[in-house]
Amino acid sequence: MPLGTAVLYKEDQNIVILRGVEKELVEEIKSQCGNEHCICQLSGEKVDYGSVKHVLWMDRVDIGD
Repeated sequence: MPLGTAVLYKEDQNIVILRGVEKELVEEIKSQCGNEHCICQLSGEKVDYGSVKHVLWMDRVDIGD
C-alpha cells in the first residue's frame, strides 16, 4: 500500500502532520473524528491524538520539506 501524509486538524486549533503513513490509518482516524479521543495504532504503539475535528490525506510524503 502506498504511503502518504495525514494532516489532523484538532479541536484545539492545533495541526498534527503524520508523514509516511498508510491511507487506512486516515480512515481509522476519520471514523473517530468528533470523539473526545482519537486513538490509533502507529508504529506498533497506541497513540491518543485527542479530539480531531477533521483529517486530510495527501498521497505525498514530502509535504513540509
